[in-house]
Amino acid sequence: MRRIAVAVLLALVPVLFVVPLANADPSMDAENWYLEAMKVYQARELSEGDGVTVAVIDTGVDPGRSELQGRVLPGAMITKDGPRPARTFDEDGHGTAMAGLIAGAETGEDDAIGVAPKATILPVKIERDSDGTLDQKRVYEGVRWAIDQGAQVINLSLAGRPTEDESWKRELVEYALAHDAVIVAAVGNRSVAETSVGEPASIPGVIAVSGMGKDGSIWSGSATGDQVVLCAPAEDLPHLDSEGTRRIASGTSAATALVSGTAALIRAAHPNASAAEVVSRLVNTAAEAGEAGRDPIYGFGTVDAYAAVSASVSGGTYPLDLAGEDVEAAGSDSDLGGWWLAAPAIVAVCAGAAAFLWLMRRSRGRQLVSAE
Repeated sequence: MRRIAVAVLLALVPVLFVVPLANADPSMDAENWYLEAMKVYQARELSEGDGVTVAVIDTGVDPGRSELQGRVLPGAMITKDGPRPARTFDEDGHGTAMAGLIAGAETGEDDAIGVAPKATILPVKIERDSDGTLDQKRVYEGVRWAIDQGAQVINLSLAGRPTEDESWKRELVEYALAHDAVIVAAVGNRSVAETSVGEPASIPGVIAVSGMGKDGSIWSGSATGDQVVLCAPAEDLPHLDSEGTRRIASGTSAATALVSGTAALIRAAHPNASAAEVVSRLVNTAAEAGEAGRDPIYGFGTVDAYAAVSASVSGGTYPLDLAGEDVEAAGSDSDLGGWWLAAPAIVAVCAGAAAFLWLMRRSRGRQLVSAE
């Protein structure tokens, strides 16, 4: 199994990440622009994510954070020997930041406010080897373990160069679809060396998320490509670092977390909806931002949480069977594979958005009947 590097802290800033702003000091309304842009406040009048479990495959989650208090399940660490129950405390801070954007509840002025404040977080910590590397199988096992525990949404705020081994990709998506789970992944952050959609977002069957700037256009640090499905806020988002200091950061990791939170709102409001129907709502209610239909920058558009929860969407669900489909990796054809996790003190990896096969072929024709 090919091993893949995990970049942390500032070591790879010149390659993948941008240093965030210093300690946050703008008004709360200005900081929470992402909630207004996605119409999260209106959506929360209909759903707050009750009863939905979102798995955060990342660096762990700190269960002691006030905004997550009582809603972090016992998780697992995925080791070279497989999953094992373990303390999943987040020494890095990235996983906790993503959990806060997904499900953070406003309990005090320093809290990071998330999209689905009543959703439950299942932390899945990926163990690194002594040299800081991990292999693809470990991440795949983390997704599978989370699904086996009942996770309905899988958040993968990580990205890296595509690899040649296709078998694990097919297995990853097929297992998720067979268990009615939605996988959301970051497209990755743009760098001098890499501008295309990374894995696992480039895998058909995964919702690949690009990043939107505060002005409504694509965030300058976001990767783009034909695999992009949705776009969500990625610039100047609040989070608490590993020491509990409130900071502002940018990245597609955060955008991915916001889409995962929106998926949780949908699943709570429509508990009988299949994974395909959840994606149908996200796609068919997205606000046009680029070319009509689908484009490689915004995908089908920017996420509208209120419309995704409230609208009556027709057009059926999407066929999710991978049989007979060719899975093509995007980006570099280098033998080097790599999935990176952005540390909390730096810009998070672009939020991932997964694309079901039907969506990968679809270019236009969304059918939105009405929004209540």
